[in-house]
Amino acid sequence: MLTRLESADQVPVFIRACGHEHVFGSRALTALRAYGLEDSRARFWTRGEDAALYLADDVLTVSARPGMDPGPIAELVRAEGVREVDTNRDQCAALQALLGGTTESSYYMVYRGGSLEGQFPDIGPGKLMAVFSVLQRSHTYYQTHLRFETWAADLRQKLDRGLMELYQMDADGQTVGTGCIVSEDDECGVIAAVAVVPEYRHRGLGTRVTRFLVKRIQEKGKTPRLISGYDEVAELYRQVGFESCGRWGELYL
Repeated sequence: MLTRLESADQVPVFIRACGHEHVFGSRALTALRAYGLEDSRARFWTRGEDAALYLADDVLTVSARPGMDPGPIAELVRAEGVREVDTNRDQCAALQALLGGTTESSYYMVYRGGSLEGQFPDIGPGKLMAVFSVLQRSHTYYQTHLRFETWAADLRQKLDRGLMELYQMDADGQTVGTGCIVSEDDECGVIAAVAVVPEYRHRGLGTRVTRFLVKRIQEKGKTPRLISGYDEVAELYRQVGFESCGRWGELYL
């Protein structure tokens, strides 16, 4: 049975459950810090210390103990009309068996390279409209699954509270790349949404954005983590210094 977070005394259990998986766990933890328990745009559940769940915009993020019974999560998905579940691959497969839908999966990755140095004068704080334009030009997901108003409102909530960092790369008088530190916990910072517009690819710009974000996280005394969008993309991150440390899954309903 899942328990809805409604009071501050439940939060320590939720935080411990977020520790089962740093990428999605830190996403849920960052959302809790951004929205709190009173904002209806984000809702949170636990199953004791076995799982922490975060729901916003019909997307359910799950940090779960390996092997946890998927039944209570499936019940929540049905009750809330969830259209996407982000979790580990095994939990994703178990939920698909109960709910149907289609899945995608690739690697969780953690940075194991050395300390990064260097200057990045072409990378600076991101402007929301410019960044969203790069993402739409770079990834079908941003064209088909996200609206600017919803996406921007969530980012403003976190940016204004210092809970994430958004950057853009400029070249030839235009914004051609982007990336962000999307969430953090006490141990790690999570890199996400690294993108370069098609006409500027194959110049090492995505690697440059990633190295910049690794350096920023290292300056905080934390370990960089990310999820690779596809297995092929993971090889590019390995060249920067990342190693695979598991598999994530997304279930689309």
